[in-house]
Amino acid sequence: MNEVPVRRSVPSEESTRHFDPILQPELQQLYSARASRLRELAQGHELEAYLRLAADVAQAQATVSPESRSDAVAVDPVKIARQGTWVSHLDTLLDQLAPSASPAITPHLDALRAMSTQTRLEAGLALAQHQFDAVPQALAPFLWAALSLEVALTVRAAPLPVASNEESSNCPVCGGAPIASLIYKGTRQGLRYLHCSLCESQWHMVRAKCTNCGDAGDLDYLSFDTTEAVVRAESCGHCHSYLKVISQEHEPNAESVADDLATLVLDDAASAEGYGRTGLNPFALPDQAL
Repeated sequence: MNEVPVRRSVPSEESTRHFDPILQPELQQLYSARASRLRELAQGHELEAYLRLAADVAQAQATVSPESRSDAVAVDPVKIARQGTWVSHLDTLLDQLAPSASPAITPHLDALRAMSTQTRLEAGLALAQHQFDAVPQALAPFLWAALSLEVALTVRAAPLPVASNEESSNCPVCGGAPIASLIYKGTRQGLRYLHCSLCESQWHMVRAKCTNCGDAGDLDYLSFDTTEAVVRAESCGHCHSYLKVISQEHEPNAESVADDLATLVLDDAASAEGYGRTGLNPFALPDQAL
């Protein structure tokens, strides 16, 4: 898989840093690559039907043409949720998903269509504020997909934040939680970037330190494979948290949302060991407020 084009956060002449602090993948290519990887992982998977549904949602997101956001609200997910432009994306996604929806999914799409604008806005606001228990679990991924798309488009039209020497556990662009860490291949070989679950930005963080508390003294890596596994759970004995590390060095087609979603059993194992997840997957949102 070719590297997804990105918008750099610093001029190329600042080569002494050897990395771009913030990356913003081009959305249509990102969503298409995600859909392809989800379909690849779905083959023979115990969650095959759901992975294929997630692929359909990602592919539907890719069909929404980018629009100018010159007059967009500030990069504040709560304000964007309140403004309501994202609701039109929901209708577009539903139109794309309905023709091939399974009998198990059709009632959820119908419920979303039947929602009043006010109810949709309230649900989007709840998701932006991480009040996940206020939104039916079966509907949340579709609402998140529409809201996330609008936030992602908005941040790509806004100036990038000034690079800081302070590394952040949450997205420095929109404040969203990470999905996972992604270890890059190619020209960024070995660099680690956290991928935002909401605006699809990525931000650099040095390896071998906890993405939550920054401690480097008590890290462990959990997997059901060898130390060369594509997906591992990086757990911290200091703050008792974990976040998955997904390596394109071991699998060039690896993608944050897809590979994280296909390894939910690893989340169960990490939880059983007493670690709490610090990230979010758009297709496996929590059932309680954070």
